[in-house]
Formats: sequence, structure tokens, C-alpha cells
Amino acid sequence: MRLLSVLCVLMFSGHQASAQANPDSAGAGEIQLSILNLGAGGMIRAGDWAGIQVQMLDQGSQQREIILRVTIRDSDGDDAQFDRVVSANPGLPQSFWLYCWVPFQFGQASFEIHAFEAEERGGGEGQLGYRAGRLLGSVSQYNPIFQDPWIAIAGMIGTRQLGIEHYAITVDNRTWRPLGHELIRVAPGLTTLTLPDRWQGLVSMDFLVWGSSSLREHDPSTLSPERARAIRNWVEQGGHLIIVMPPSDDPWFTGNHPLRNLLPDVQRPSRRDGVDYNSIRRLLTESSDVPLPSNGTLTTFVPNPEAEPNSAIPVLNTVDRECIAIRRLVGTGMVTVVGIDLGHGELRRLGLPEPEPFWHRLLGMRGDIQRPSEMSDQLLADVRSRTVLEFDTEVSGEIAKTGRAIQGVFFGFIVFVLYWVLAGPGGFALLRQQKKSQHAWVGFVTLIAVFTALSWVGASLLRPKKVNISHLTMLEQVYGQTHSRARSWMSVMLPSYGTSDVSLVDPSDTSMINSSAMTNLITPWQPSTSSASIVSGFPDNTGYRIESRSPDSIRVPTRATVKDFRVDWGGVSSWSMPHPIVDTESFQETKLTLDGTAVIGEIVHDLPGALTDVMLVVVTGQIPIRREGQKLVNTMISRVDTWSPQIPGGGWDPGEVISLEGYTKLSETNRNADKGDYFREAISSGFDPLAIQGPRGDVMDRLKVGRMLSQLQPPRYGVLTDAVGNRLAHRRQLHGWDLGMWFTQPCLIVMGVLEVDANKANEDGSPVPVFVEGKRVPASGKTLVTWIYPFEPDPPSYVGVLEPETEQSESEEPNG
Repeated sequence: MRLLSVLCVLMFSGHQASAQANPDSAGAGEIQLSILNLGAGGMIRAGDWAGIQVQMLDQGSQQREIILRVTIRDSDGDDAQFDRVVSANPGLPQSFWLYCWVPFQFGQASFEIHAFEAEERGGGEGQLGYRAGRLLGSVSQYNPIFQDPWIAIAGMIGTRQLGIEHYAITVDNRTWRPLGHELIRVAPGLTTLTLPDRWQGLVSMDFLVWGSSSLREHDPSTLSPERARAIRNWVEQGGHLIIVMPPSDDPWFTGNHPLRNLLPDVQRPSRRDGVDYNSIRRLLTESSDVPLPSNGTLTTFVPNPEAEPNSAIPVLNTVDRECIAIRRLVGTGMVTVVGIDLGHGELRRLGLPEPEPFWHRLLGMRGDIQRPSEMSDQLLADVRSRTVLEFDTEVSGEIAKTGRAIQGVFFGFIVFVLYWVLAGPGGFALLRQQKKSQHAWVGFVTLIAVFTALSWVGASLLRPKKVNISHLTMLEQVYGQTHSRARSWMSVMLPSYGTSDVSLVDPSDTSMINSSAMTNLITPWQPSTSSASIVSGFPDNTGYRIESRSPDSIRVPTRATVKDFRVDWGGVSSWSMPHPIVDTESFQETKLTLDGTAVIGEIVHDLPGALTDVMLVVVTGQIPIRREGQKLVNTMISRVDTWSPQIPGGGWDPGEVISLEGYTKLSETNRNADKGDYFREAISSGFDPLAIQGPRGDVMDRLKVGRMLSQLQPPRYGVLTDAVGNRLAHRRQLHGWDLGMWFTQPCLIVMGVLEVDANKANEDGSPVPVFVEGKRVPASGKTLVTWIYPFEPDPPSYVGVLEPETEQSESEEPNG
């Protein structure tokens, strides 16, 4: 009977799941669907958010509401249904964006988009307000092409790639830069009509270049409010928007467009035509004899005298100290405006600008760029084989809830052994010794009852009864900006059976408009090393709906077990981040300054715990711009000092004031804290050997390295005495979180770990607020805290012009 009941339940649940996945198909074909873009610019990466642009043609006779749905199988075998409700206009083609998180192991044969008739139903529908009715149409994209998880993506608005494409040069289609680490592929040809209308469609991009504005579809004034908000949210969440000024007109500073308040606060830009680009040769090429156009356009910028701090930061100047690249900090990201006409026809014909003298200095990149035709046969052979080091694949192990599971398994094993011994040979031998073997069957039945009761009681006692969270989180804030951001991987214990609402929305917040909540993303997650397939999971698989455009809340099936999520959060953090101390006389925060390579000033924090494994990264500025014909090769574009301060007591406690000068100035007492070779040692050993012990390193130290992967020492093929050799750095979870752009300007980066033990879990144990069934959930885990303090701008000088040539600029040997 018990087996029959189980089979009936499975058959019913399977029928129910099938019915849910395949509603009444009558009417299918009333709506024609086609996929315009699978990912912004046609690029989609496994293990990240993706946008899918769909064109819909309703052949019905009247206006109606339609549910567009893309379904992704999660690690439990349930169907995450990413839905969007749209209004159909019969006879008129319409395009819409859907958004979903794509697993690292996409076990489905195709992306399938379905259109359902939207039926109103009260209650239980959350933001959507409708249920799926008749299936009206569908379209499939079979065998979709994904970018590998370790490949970076850049967006390009316009048809010209302006030298960014050099970062995608490879040998024999290997998925790495031959003389560097992370390969960057460009999603070209974006327009104001094909940009996603939500910021999660841009999450996969490390930076976005607006390279053309001469055509209407590239003019910022044609940007819709939704797409402009998506760009702004993406920048606030750490994105880097780079705008290249056009050679004629000025749609950016004189035009009317929705991105105007993101631009640097400058006086009206000055444009000069007929400029000989030989005057800026050092920024365009490392060659001394390539002929450059003499009829170029140059736009220069002057900050407004009343500009707020960090709203107009000069990044690059000409030899005559005219600013030709200026930026504004927005949230945890930045907007940089370039005054060189990079789309000039002659520059494009020559393949300029080269990335090393120009883009490296804007993006914070490192490593030589060579085409295969420029490489020797030996170098071609060397670049084809690399030793891979992964820096962020251990996330799942940090959030795994193994304690309870191990207890349950151990308890079950003990019960089984005792039952087997007593109900088997042990019990029979005991009865035989007592000469009562005739009661064997009675004893056997009794033991079944006893051990059944024991198992039931034990399982009830061991089963978790409270909702709790184990997390690994990265939290970042830029001083002077109110907006913070966090990315969190979390395992949520959901002890009930049925469904539970997991949300990033505070139910006590009754405001009708919550802009920060609209930018928060939560999605089911599975690790990059997962071997889950489409047939794995629970036998009672079901479907659950997610608002595709604003996925800040999910109602998921629960089976008294854990479910893993990834959260991308942004807003005003409840955690009080580090900040300069307050002057008791002026009641203003003091200012941090640079004295050579040392930071002068005191800082304090009021975080909910001590910061351990503190690391200080001091960027004093870019190295001077080199002479004509002099190559950068593998040299960092920044002057950087890294420190691992030995804080008394082992951690930086809340309310404890620390003097930065004592920790960032080389002295006999601070010598061991100096980590001058950090970016070479981190790649040669795969971790930071000066801060940790062990062959692989602590996961938090590896995440620190992964956040600065763009600065790691490039490979040094054929140098037998160099431990870097052919090592290749990979990351899969940290795209969009590289700190490279901060290495292009003077700043202080403070990184540390805040850990909350499981037995001390509390509502402030995570910087990301999570609510289950409307209640804030206690959390425990580790948070990598990053605080960035921008110093006064200091654009790089020119060797031999503004300061004498430094020894550093000549010290690097050519690669290969």
C-alpha cells in the first residue's frame, strides 16, 4: 500500500507538472514570436543574467494582455518561469525584453519563449497580477551559443569598435589573451533601440563604450526613459560607461537627453578641428613612425569651479595639460568622457588607438597585445598551453549547510546498524541463548515498531525548524556616494513544505515607489562546478513564477531543505562603512591625503563586527606616459603599494580609530606588512602567500585577487626562473566586480573580511536584507568589505616633458 501511495503521488505530481508546463494549446499560433537578440548585442554568458529581445505580432482582433515567458530549469529540477506581462497591439510588430539567469551548466536543448493569454486572478500573483491561460504562440532558439563563464564582455554602441576589439585577439580560438589573462569580447552594434530596458540586461558587461552618436539610433536624445534608467542603475552598480565625443555637433553637453545628469560637471567643452594627431601620438600608438592624421578633432574639458567633489575628475591630459578624458563617479561606478575622435577614418584604417597607450589607461588593464602574425613560432607554441588558476569557484563550499545533514546521515547510519544487528543475527542469537527463538517473529515486528518510532522522533528532532541563511557576500562603497552595492551567494534553509516567499523587499516599507528595490535581483543559483542536469532534483518538480523585469521577490517550492540564491543588491546600506574621523571643532569628516606613497589621516568604522585580513591598496596615480616608440609591455599603468597591516588584536574592531600613515609608510615596524610583489605572487602561487597559509589559500583571499585580476602579472613564457610562467587567471562569478578602473586614478582601497559565526546568526549578519514570508531572516557567513576613497585627481605626466624619466618606466623586460 505504501509503495502504491508513493507511485500515485509521483504520477499525480508528474501529471500536474506536465499540465503546468503545457497548458491548453488551443489557440496556439495566434501570436507570432521571433527572437531578435539572445543577449545584449547577441552575446550571452553562462552563469550570469541575460536579456532576450523578442518580437511579437498579435494576429488577434482586439487589444489584450499577454504573458511572455522563458523557462529555466533550476538545480532542484523545478522550472523558474521568468514572466513579463505586456499589452498586445494587434497587427503591429512589438519588441520586448525578457530577463533570466542562465545556469553555468545549461542543460536544456533550447531557449523557449511562450506567449500565454493573461487571465486575471486575485491573490497569490504578486507583482504580475495575472495567471497564464491559453498558449497563443512560441518560438525556440535551439543550441544557443554561450560565451564561456571566464570570458569578459564589453558593449559597444555604434558600428565601430575603436580599438576595443584588440582585447579579443587570440591564437587558434583559445579563450584567453595570449599575453594576458582574461579575454574580452565585444558586443557590437548596439543602438538606443536595442539596448535592454532593465539593468540586468547589462550585468554581463564589464564596461560599455558609446562610440557613435552621429546616427539617430545612436543619438542619446532617442534613448527611452526605461533604457536610460537601466544605464544609470548599471553604472550605480559598478558599471563603467565611456562616451566618445563626436567630431561634429555635441549631443551630450548641449543636447537634451536623459543621461545628462550622469556626465561630468564641466564648462562647455571646447572643440578644435584640423588637429594634427601627432601631438597626441603617445596616447594613440606605441610606434614612432606610423603616419597619423593631421585633420583630426579634439575636444577638451574644464571642470566647473563649483563642481562637487568627484563630479569632474581629469584622467588624461595632452602634453599642454589640456584635459581630453574626464569622469564623474556615480554610485560605485563611473562615467568617462573622451575628447578624441577615435572613430576617425584614418585611425580605423591603421587599427588605432592601440590598447596599451590608450585603453589600458582608461580601463585599468595590463598586458601586451600582439596579433598572431607578430608572434614568433616559439611564442605561438607557448600561448597555446596555459595552466589555469580559478579564483572564485569555492563559493558553494562556503555557503553549504553541511552540519545538519551530517548529523542526520550519522543518526540514520547508527539507527540502521542497530536495527540490522538487533533485527538480524544479533537479536536471533540473543533469543536463541535465552531459548526463546520461537518468539523471533514477535521480536522482529516489535523492533520494526520501535525503530520506526525512533526514526520518526529522531528525524523530527533533527529537522531544522527555523529559517536561516548562510552567505558569502561582497559589499562595496565609494566614499562620498550614498549608493552601495553587494553581490551575495546564499543558502536559505526553508523548513516548511509547500511554498515560501523569499524577498529583498521590506514589507514595512509602504512607499509606492522604491527605486532601490527595483534594482535588486534575486534568482535561484547553482555553482559553476555543479554537475546538475535537467533530470536531477526532486520527483515532485513544479514551476514557479519570477517577475522578469523586477525580480526582487520569488515564491519558490519548499521541501524542508535549503535553496541557493544569488542576489545583486544596491542601495543605502545599513552597515556603517569605514570613513574618516570627524573633526571635533568643525564637526566635519577630515580629509585623507597622500604624502608620497603614504596616506595621511585616520579612519574608523561601525560595522557589526571586526574586520580581519585587512588589506590596503594605495594607488598614487598612473605612471608617466612614455616616449614615442617606447612600449609599455607588461608594466602596470599605475603606481600601487599594497599593505597587509598587522592590527593589534588581530582585527579592526568597530569604533577603533586607525592611523593610515602608520600602516602605509615603510618602516622597520611595518616592513612585514609591505606586499610590494602582490600582483606577481598572487598569480605565481594562485593566492596571496604573504597573508595566508596552505596550498590553495583562503577563499576570501582568493576573492580579493579575483577582484583585481586585471592587474595580475601577465605570463612570462620561456623564463624558467619566473614562477609566473604560463599561468592563466580565471574568474566566473566576479564579472563586473573588477577594481581595475580604480587603478586609473589616485585612490585608497580598503578590503577586509567580516565573519558572523553560525551560532551568532542575526538579522544584521548580512548586509543584504532578506525576508522570508515577510520576516527578516537571521544570517551568518562571510562578507568581503571593500571601501574606496578617491584622492585629488592627478593625470599622468609625460616622460621627458613634465618630469624626468623614472627608473620604473625602463625596468620591465620585453615579454616572450
